[in-house]
Amino acid sequence: MPQDNLEDTQKIKKSGAEKVPGKISDTQPLEVKKPRRGRVILLGILFTLLLGAAGGALGYRQGIQDRINRQQEQVLKEAAVQYQYGMQQFNNGNFELARTHFEYVLQNYPSFPGIAEKYTETMVQLASASIPTAQPQATPTLTNLNADALFNQAQQEVQTQQWAAAVNTLEALRNEDSNYRTLEVDSLFFTALRYRAVELIVNEGNLEEGLYFFSLLGKFAPLDHDAVNYANWARLYLTGASYWEVDWEQVVNYFSQLSAAFPYMHDGNGWTATDRFIKGSEFYGDQLVSAGEHCQALQQYQTVLNYSANEPVQDKYNQAYRKCYPPTKTPEPTQEATIEVIPTEETPSPEPEPTPTP
Repeated sequence: MPQDNLEDTQKIKKSGAEKVPGKISDTQPLEVKKPRRGRVILLGILFTLLLGAAGGALGYRQGIQDRINRQQEQVLKEAAVQYQYGMQQFNNGNFELARTHFEYVLQNYPSFPGIAEKYTETMVQLASASIPTAQPQATPTLTNLNADALFNQAQQEVQTQQWAAAVNTLEALRNEDSNYRTLEVDSLFFTALRYRAVELIVNEGNLEEGLYFFSLLGKFAPLDHDAVNYANWARLYLTGASYWEVDWEQVVNYFSQLSAAFPYMHDGNGWTATDRFIKGSEFYGDQLVSAGEHCQALQQYQTVLNYSANEPVQDKYNQAYRKCYPPTKTPEPTQEATIEVIPTEETPSPEPEPTPTP
């Protein structure tokens, strides 16, 4: 074979062996890529987690909203009760007690219908009412003294803790000359009013006037920690007393707190917080007994007996105890049935006859 023909056939073989890109041979098997199963599973798990998180977040948010709604309903209910008590005190002319109830509503539910107008009306009544002040004993006629003498006298009364006299002297000084040593007079006035308010609440039981002095002080400067406590305790006493013969459960609620914090706080009638707590507990126990709740009444009577022996209350306790824990009946002895055993006669078995021997 010639050399040229040989080269031509080799070129044809080589060209036939070359692969054309993009073209698949009919005899070549197709390669199909299998889907990655791990990725699909991972996406499914991720989607499930996202759904769970979204559902949990929605549930948590709904739970918080439900709790807020319940709290708001409770606040509104308590505000309505306090408003009604405030209206009762207002209609009876007890404007200071009415103010206490209305302030509670304003602090806890300021959008309560009509509370702003009624509170304003109460404050107008209080402002128009004349509040008596204690007169100093054995003091010279104030109108005959000049400003210097009044100032020196007020300083001496503050140093000797004659608070009522100091308040009256400083009031006379301001009427004499309102521009006289203003900073020093204001400082003396603040001190005298502060301790006079405590004196009224703690010693004299004049809680309303003591709170009035504290309200005046609060307009000039913040009250100290002790003054805030005295004011809170006085409000607690007045609020608890406003429920007297109206709601014995609330009487016990308020005076149980006050008797623990300030047991000897008293009003103008001489009733201490402890006295009212004890008597309120007894009356609340009577109310529970009348309602048939003898077991709950036991706790109230026990509170009274924890302070001192009280025969009438002890009798009430014993009666409530028998109602709460009635005695159980003793079971009567039962007669056991006796089984009569009848002996059976044994029939003798026949003796075997001897067999003759063959």
